[in-house]
Amino acid sequence: MNTRTYKHKRSKSASAKEFQQKNNTVGTHPSPVTQPPLFQITDDAPVMTSYPYLSGAQACLGKNLWDDIEGVPCFRRFFGQGFIEHNIIKENPETNRLELIAGNAAWEIIQKFNPEVAYMFLVFASCATDLDQPWLGAFTIKGTDLIKTFGWSNRTDLSLGKKLKKLGLLAQQVAHLSITINQLDLKRMKYSAEIQAMWQLKLQYTGQLSLILEHNNPHKIDHEFDDPTELFITVSANDWVRPFQDLDNYRSLYEYGLLAKSTLQINPYQNPIAARLAVLLTIMSRIKLDGEYKVRTLLKRIGYLCETQLQELQSKSGYIKRIKLIQQWDNALLTLQDLGWKISFDSVTYPASIQPIWVLVLLEDKKEQRRPNGWLNIWLEAKVIIKPTEKIQEKLEAINAPVLPVSKSKPHSEPKLKTVFTDRKRSHPTKQKLTVDSRKKIPGWALEEALKLKGWTKSHLAERLGLQKSLPGKWINGTRKIQPLHLKRLWEWLSPELNQVMSN
Repeated sequence: MNTRTYKHKRSKSASAKEFQQKNNTVGTHPSPVTQPPLFQITDDAPVMTSYPYLSGAQACLGKNLWDDIEGVPCFRRFFGQGFIEHNIIKENPETNRLELIAGNAAWEIIQKFNPEVAYMFLVFASCATDLDQPWLGAFTIKGTDLIKTFGWSNRTDLSLGKKLKKLGLLAQQVAHLSITINQLDLKRMKYSAEIQAMWQLKLQYTGQLSLILEHNNPHKIDHEFDDPTELFITVSANDWVRPFQDLDNYRSLYEYGLLAKSTLQINPYQNPIAARLAVLLTIMSRIKLDGEYKVRTLLKRIGYLCETQLQELQSKSGYIKRIKLIQQWDNALLTLQDLGWKISFDSVTYPASIQPIWVLVLLEDKKEQRRPNGWLNIWLEAKVIIKPTEKIQEKLEAINAPVLPVSKSKPHSEPKLKTVFTDRKRSHPTKQKLTVDSRKKIPGWALEEALKLKGWTKSHLAERLGLQKSLPGKWINGTRKIQPLHLKRLWEWLSPELNQVMSN
């Protein structure tokens, strides 16, 4: 059957015009308000690092990290007096309710987990962290912004529409994760478990429709969807976040690390170990500041050293697999170093004979040593130190530094304002100068007024500090506390204005 396809912007037949007039009467959904793109000002963005985010990001890395428990795929991690468990859920089209998926149906979903799914998880976690009220409420991300974030702008193998569809599929993969937070009371031998979806997700594609008119029946009109030109991803974290927020004392507001832009642009197909390591270490870098890990620990946490894999490596026939794994590892560390990560090796446990060749080149040691017999076990027990870029390390140190109390102040931590008399006799002071210690807390209202007096915008302040544009606004409305490093800078730049405002 011959058909002709007409675009909206082209001229239509009378029947096509009728269809369009009818179609125009149907309301279209307005475009939602979206989050500013990540990494607009700096090359890093805050990201939540508490246990659920750590386990969720790991669960997205691949199927080798999952176990089968009585026919139900499960990812489980222990913490404190409990454990977190992830399963696979899916919406039932008949009931519109989320249901737990077991067996092969669940494994088919898990089979598609990879570092790109973990990248999308980190984007969700970062955007949730950057809300005015962190981790509360929904946010919307534009697909075209994510294309730039993931470094896909120059990809010629995918059209815009296919890139947006791929982003939608990655978002749906993340939304398949459920979370169960199990609290154990070993004294009473009781437990409590709450099961729910980890993220609530809504996808909205926008694009054009093509009109299709049959040549033999011009009065019959149909239409088909062209590739989308935009995607809006609306996400919110479910209620599971609340026990981890601890908003009463603001402790959880400091449980965040920094996500580097370069992490999301590591090609997971060309360098899978580097991609997985970057995802894991993005969160672990805040938790483990010394950056020291055993090779065995890292490989297990990224799904490269389960019991079956270890047995294959240790077998007599596993020589090629052993060589391939250590080469992939060495290349992964080189990729991270090229991106600015700081990498060093414990001289006692990680001898030069098993260190990467590129280390010897950097040290101008051209004598490559032969690996000793039984090097696999030596290598797996070796300790490597991996830290983020110097810039991120400085920010993490500020995040983890002791902070001033939120409500109660101590006399020794906040010195009183000193009055300095310019008159020698000090009998009739004509001028006073207020001096404030750079550790003194700055109320949000005072910062807002000081910026107005200085003629600075919140965006300008963020840019000078190298922070996200939204952070000064959060300082002002009280949802984020100013860290000591930033507090010092504010007093250096705004002390006259702050003195004037706070003295009044």
